[in-house]
Amino acid sequence: MPDNSRKLLACLDGLIVACLLVPGLPLQAADKLPRVPEGFTIEVAAASPLVKHPMLAGFDHRGRLFIAASSGKNIRSADLVKDPPNLIRMIADTDGDGVFDRSTIFADKMTLPMGALWHRGALYVASPPNIWRLRDFDDDGVADERTILVDTFGFSGNAASVHGCFLGPNGRLYWCDGRHGHEFRDKNGKVISKGKAARIFSCRLDGSDVQTWCGGGMDNPVEVDFLSTGEMIGSVNIFLGRPRVDCLVHWVDGGAYPRFDQACVAEFPKTGPLMPPMTRFGHVAVSGMTRYRSKEFGPEYRDNVFTTLFNTHKVARSVVTRDGATFRTTEHEFLVSDDPDFHPTDVLEDADGSLLVIDTGGWFRIGCPVSKVAKPDIHGAIYRIRRKGAHKVKDPRGRFLDAARLTPAALARHLDDARPVVRERVIDRLALAGIDAIGTLEDVLAERSAESLTRRVSAVWSLSRIDKEASLGPLRAALADPAAEVRVAASRSLGTRGDHQAMPQLIGLLAGDKSSAVRRGAATALGRILETSGVSGAAGTKVPTVPSLLAASGRSGIDRFEEHALLYAVIRSNDAAATRPLLADRRPAIRRAALVALDQMSDGGLTRELVVPLLDTDDPALQRTALEVIGRHQGWADQTRGLLEKWLAEKTIDTKRSSVIRGFLLSQQSDVAIQKLVAERLGDDSLGLSARRLLIDVVGRSSIETLPAGWREMLVASLGHDDLTIREGAVRALASRRLVDPSLERLIDDSRQPAPLRVAALEGLAERTLADGRFGFLLKRLDADLPSLSRLAAARVAAAVRLSKSQQIQVAMRIKTAGPLVLPVLLRSCRDLSDSRVASAVLDSLESDKAAEGLSAADLIGAIERMSAPFDKRGRKLLAKVDRKLASRRAELRGRIAGLSGGDVARGRAIFFGKKAACSGCHSVGDRGGRVGPALSTIGDIRKPGDLLESIVLPSASFARGFRSYTVATESGRVYTGVISRETTRAIWIKAADLSEVRVPRNQVEAIRESATSIMPQGLDKTLTPGQLADLLAFLRSCKAATATATTGK
Repeated sequence: MPDNSRKLLACLDGLIVACLLVPGLPLQAADKLPRVPEGFTIEVAAASPLVKHPMLAGFDHRGRLFIAASSGKNIRSADLVKDPPNLIRMIADTDGDGVFDRSTIFADKMTLPMGALWHRGALYVASPPNIWRLRDFDDDGVADERTILVDTFGFSGNAASVHGCFLGPNGRLYWCDGRHGHEFRDKNGKVISKGKAARIFSCRLDGSDVQTWCGGGMDNPVEVDFLSTGEMIGSVNIFLGRPRVDCLVHWVDGGAYPRFDQACVAEFPKTGPLMPPMTRFGHVAVSGMTRYRSKEFGPEYRDNVFTTLFNTHKVARSVVTRDGATFRTTEHEFLVSDDPDFHPTDVLEDADGSLLVIDTGGWFRIGCPVSKVAKPDIHGAIYRIRRKGAHKVKDPRGRFLDAARLTPAALARHLDDARPVVRERVIDRLALAGIDAIGTLEDVLAERSAESLTRRVSAVWSLSRIDKEASLGPLRAALADPAAEVRVAASRSLGTRGDHQAMPQLIGLLAGDKSSAVRRGAATALGRILETSGVSGAAGTKVPTVPSLLAASGRSGIDRFEEHALLYAVIRSNDAAATRPLLADRRPAIRRAALVALDQMSDGGLTRELVVPLLDTDDPALQRTALEVIGRHQGWADQTRGLLEKWLAEKTIDTKRSSVIRGFLLSQQSDVAIQKLVAERLGDDSLGLSARRLLIDVVGRSSIETLPAGWREMLVASLGHDDLTIREGAVRALASRRLVDPSLERLIDDSRQPAPLRVAALEGLAERTLADGRFGFLLKRLDADLPSLSRLAAARVAAAVRLSKSQQIQVAMRIKTAGPLVLPVLLRSCRDLSDSRVASAVLDSLESDKAAEGLSAADLIGAIERMSAPFDKRGRKLLAKVDRKLASRRAELRGRIAGLSGGDVARGRAIFFGKKAACSGCHSVGDRGGRVGPALSTIGDIRKPGDLLESIVLPSASFARGFRSYTVATESGRVYTGVISRETTRAIWIKAADLSEVRVPRNQVEAIRESATSIMPQGLDKTLTPGQLADLLAFLRSCKAATATATTGK
């Protein structure tokens, strides 16, 4: 469509909407509005038809609100690019009453706009696969020019893509990119940057000088905001996995963050463990966030962070407190809605100090397990929250301040203006004044009084944006300011500008400043300067920078964030010559820091001869790091034997050391020297119990395709060990690889052995027949009076071995009492359903006492398809009956909630962790339970009671992120269904409904496809009385993250 036609349609749209809303917005009853704390008011500021499906938004200098809005359709990326349906809407409050009354489409045909930043006459928008600049030259409310600043970013259409843009206090544009990858090319088409990981990016206003700030394996960073010091905080989804945790994060320069995804994390240098979160919300789907700048809510709200929580229909308020070189937060509920279709996606501060909350409505569904059904008819709204009794702010945007005509000195008087929007406007206006403003800003920085702190910080940010050599001198002087806030801001500015003349002062801060935040900022600045200038020594001094950074890393008591900044600065220097001598420092902490830096430098030049001597120390941290480095280099492991033998000789090995040894041995499992060491230690009768258990565990976890002969011999020998844990580990290792040995068979037949151990050993006989004696033992393990998990283990064996037809008939008779957990697995043991006797026995059991209701439709159909006439007809009749019952149960589901209210939490906890329902076999709450399904520690915050009941009754209705089932078919004809629990380049591990974990070599995989059936059994509610189900739901509803509890990022 031609631009002029598009502009005409947009203007007509705006006129129509404006006319429709002349009488004002429809009022919403107070009891229908979301709840806010005592002392605050909430009202509708914009609703349909003025706005529909608003997502994220930003104000311009005149108070017009630009909204990234959805069309209400869930569309995948290919179709979004082909026919983009979404838009940027601009709304205005023409009479100043706080309610928007005019609307136009500023830009139509956008793919999926994820933000709106107005700055210097342009709107900057992240809309995948690009970062855009939109400009309206004739001020008619419709964009005349669309310019791509940065491309290209991957996306799928589910909003886990690029978000932004955001203005940094240094004048750069920032944006967030989800874990869908990016690829940047120069003008000649050459790839200059490429990666899969999520990142925080920045660039200049013209799109040049694109830089990565930090990144990692997290799924979807959404928004960022900046403290007055320039430190960055942001919201991010799936920051941690299994259990999923959505977070607020302190994003630091060069930080490598969770969740752990080997391919993504490998894209970043690492200074140690992945950086931790600041605030853990649980599985809530965080979206937009903002730092509150005004004083209108009261001093206790200043610099609080407000975050929208999509799944839980809330806005959280986080009180941010400095904690060493990072921050901690205390959380409070600020806005709560009981409407399940209220989905907040953004929160932003208006110039008068009121807070706007955007509700996108009910349209979003892709990738969201809570929004199972799209409801595009629910349009959402924008709400305004005010504090009761707050005074009306006069000219909140400074429209009567003729900034363009004021002198720098006159402008500088507003650097601490109580109106945040005016303050930011003055900062930028002084920056635009350039060289003419530097003297005035230098005078401001010389004031040094406590009352002028805000003015001085503001002056730093004006100078930071003036790209002139003369602006650097005042910034260097600010490093000596009495206020840590000014020193942090000045360090950030000088690092961004790459000022090598500031290095002597920055080095001085490393050693002498009392503030760890300042020391962290100085180290970060030094790293940037070293990287951009190539100067390895501080200008005007003989003090070498790299040794100073490493020396500072040896200071006792530094936290992870300060340590990261110091080591990352050394890595950035890429100065191996200056770093290598520190490997011989007398202090273990310095040797360790030098080792980490050299290992992560692009030109570190580490050799085995440099690293192995570092193992000769009593310092655990240095030993651990040296082992980790050696573990990443094939052929170096033989030099570790002495240390490993020393550790394995200890009577008791603590948890941390066990983790180090296990990780190292598994990383080097293909090394012949390591294989020999493990076998020899297991063959030593003097080996301690904790070391033996550790080595057996390593052998069991090994992904080597063919187990070394020495390891197999030791497993067989361990079958006779006195310790049950050792015998269990050996049985699991042998059985999982189908390594049947006469000793294993003798254990199976030994009635003195624990029955669960004998059943586990029987799994090693997969695809073999069972003698009558062994089958009789297995059949007894299916008795209805045994715990569900014990019967499940026996059913797993029955499905794995080859039963005779008469044995299958006997098993089929147990189907009627199997229960929903065991039934699907037991049905798989009846392989010969084409045989009339087997089919008849199975159908007899399924037709009795509603047993078939414990099967999914897919399981039942799969069985019927293998039956011959007339049993297939009988099976289809049963299927139709089950389908009718299922439809009835769906209709009854919501009605059952009222009858299941109340319930006892303590009794529900006992049911969850008990043997009857066996919930904890797959799910965890706190530190207890299994890891097959999602952790439920905060499920009460995430799911409504009706959703919880549906998940129990109809588990295949929705899947939690990361727990979808897959069907894996092998070239040999075997088919496995379950959750992919782990993967390597050699194999895939499938965790099935029967709690078994099957290793499938990748070279044997023929196909992998998603399964529509959950591995959670259907019909678990039928095993509980209504009272027990009410108790279980009460317990699940009580599983919530504590509100107003302190969480630390350390």
